[in-house]
Amino acid sequence: MPLFSPSNPPITHWAGMRVWIIGASSGIGAETARLLAQRGARVALSARRLAALEALHADLDASAREEALVLPLDVTDAAAVESAARHLLSQWQGLDLVLLAAGIYDALRAPVFDAAALPAARAVLEVNLMGTYHVLAALLPHFTRQRRGGIAIISSVAGYSGLPSALAYAHSKAALNNLCEGLYFELRPLGLSVYRICPGFIATAMTAHVDFRMPALLSAQTAAHEIVRALERGEFDIHFPKSFTRFLKLLRCLPRRIYFALLRLGTRQV
Repeated sequence: MPLFSPSNPPITHWAGMRVWIIGASSGIGAETARLLAQRGARVALSARRLAALEALHADLDASAREEALVLPLDVTDAAAVESAARHLLSQWQGLDLVLLAAGIYDALRAPVFDAAALPAARAVLEVNLMGTYHVLAALLPHFTRQRRGGIAIISSVAGYSGLPSALAYAHSKAALNNLCEGLYFELRPLGLSVYRICPGFIATAMTAHVDFRMPALLSAQTAAHEIVRALERGEFDIHFPKSFTRFLKLLRCLPRRIYFALLRLGTRQV
């Protein structure tokens, strides 16, 4: 592959593309589902909250609604993910892209962390990390046989370096960042596309109750447009807003003493 060519084949059209969005009940997942449906993609909508999925489905245009599927599931349930994948592949006779947008956050802090906090930490890791593995286990055999298709994983800039109030969340996202690189290295030669998506701060229900400053806050709708544009360009490392995420990438290169000082300034509590 030429050094400066796109990491993945650009997506030139969405009409008729079969896209499974897991975590579609709200936030980035829901807004991306709306946008892709508007552009002609066939969307399958999955999340735990059936009522929210049905509301999203009802909000789609009539033609998109007719093509769309609603598949409620809990990503922490490997059997449920496998069953939903089998149903979807049977209905559509294949899949072109899966977008993993399911994730949860819990403000776990080191000064008050004890045995009572372990269930919350385990829940974050089960959804954010093991949920991803459950989807991969259900779909990778199909994708590798099909020799085409894409896997897009929404991680976070929180995975770039250690952060406060995120003893499980940031670490789960760091693992996803690493996982995406391994997937790309092994799957791209097989004809599969892999996309790592690291948004900055996005205004969603998950971030509504944080008690620190959120620089460069974006709406979920803006995030969806950023993601779709980057998928169309074939980017692997999708991150935004660039003014913020490039600064965070630079911070990773600094000595830790400087990094921690700047982090204290940038995330002082409100």
